[in-house]
Amino acid sequence: MTQIKNIIIAVAILTGLSSQALAASASGTTNVSVRVPEFIVLHYFSAITMNFDAPAAESLNEGSDDVNADWNGATDGNGLDAQSLMSASLELDGTATTVKLQNVWAVRGFSTSGNAKITITAANDTMSNGDSRIKVSNIKVSDGAQSGSSITTKLNGIAKDRATTGGIEMDLDFSNTTRAGSHTGAQYTITATTI
Repeated sequence: MTQIKNIIIAVAILTGLSSQALAASASGTTNVSVRVPEFIVLHYFSAITMNFDAPAAESLNEGSDDVNADWNGATDGNGLDAQSLMSASLELDGTATTVKLQNVWAVRGFSTSGNAKITITAANDTMSNGDSRIKVSNIKVSDGAQSGSSITTKLNGIAKDRATTGGIEMDLDFSNTTRAGSHTGAQYTITATTI
């Protein structure tokens, strides 16, 4: 019985030793990196038509007037004076009308800073309809937090649902506008640059 016991112990020791002798392992650690390129997407409208609303007509009763008339048809007396006319529902006093176009551009992408520079320039600053003119000036881009001819804004990555959207502000001078209908010809250029 002692001999069987010694054989069992010897087999157990050999089995344990042989399992340890056959098992080997090695491991290593790998550093992983990704090089993301600079990439920018600018979304914009290639044409914008602003449709201003105004009443089709308006009559303003300026009261009554007494004039002197002779038998030859000549008259004199008080008349309407352009400086003292009643105000209509649409009044443009020669100053510019500031128009704010909301959400007319969007930008997304990757840059080394995570930001982009957005600039705007007026390629042509006059709209016309025959000899009737509308002058565009003081054109700016805005992202809700800032505005100017050039701004720095966040890119927020490449996902469409995280794009930064913005607007454009401009002054329109109607002082040389004499015709109804479409006035065309003004253009602006918006540029997005990674920074």
